[in-house]
Amino acid sequence: MRFLSIFSPRRRATETSAESAGDVAPVERRPDTAALAARTFGVPPQQLTPQVRAAFNAMYGEIESLREDVAQLKLDLLHAEEAADHDGLLAIYNRRAFMREASRINAMVRRHEIEASLIFFDLNTFKDVNDVHGHPAGDAVLRSVAETLLRQTRETDIVGRIGGDEFAVVLSHVSPEAARAKAEALGAAVRTERILHDGVALSISAAIGVADFDGVNPVEKVLALADEAMYADKKLHRRASA
Repeated sequence: MRFLSIFSPRRRATETSAESAGDVAPVERRPDTAALAARTFGVPPQQLTPQVRAAFNAMYGEIESLREDVAQLKLDLLHAEEAADHDGLLAIYNRRAFMREASRINAMVRRHEIEASLIFFDLNTFKDVNDVHGHPAGDAVLRSVAETLLRQTRETDIVGRIGGDEFAVVLSHVSPEAARAKAEALGAAVRTERILHDGVALSISAAIGVADFDGVNPVEKVLALADEAMYADKKLHRRASA
């Protein structure tokens, strides 16, 4: 699955608009916290002196404050987990998160006998982009590749950055033949993308390797097999261009 923010606010479809309805929402009446506390702790009503009420109200105020703190901590934790899964530059999984999600797919292959494949991409002449145009241009190329892979894959596919100029995609519920056809299509999409940086049009291509999950080999082995296939593809294109 691609890496998307889980914190985008969205209005629920079941909410009704007071403006459209022309009604004013009723003001929620605050409960008598002292009376609630008295019932909770079995304090007789006649003992609810002003001092006791004040003490109960203070206690409930502290409880509400603690609840808000816990809710904020949970939200902060979710943000931290999301940030830990992000690549530092791109809006896709980093290597650690990618391998975790790929392992989940590998388990599905083993347990449910689904078909899945891993596509490995290594950008060609990326060092030349950095050397000639500078690292900001290289960053622009990396962002373009990530966005292209996200745009050309499904919500259920996994897209990640494995290394400096290395990317990987996991396709599930696809045959090996379909995965290789998709790999070629993704390579073509990356190759035809034009990146404009400081008035200069840049382009990039990628060597591609594909390996299939078999539910037996660990993800690290599947990635290594795709890496080997990618290097074979890179050598083939180097000989063809020589």
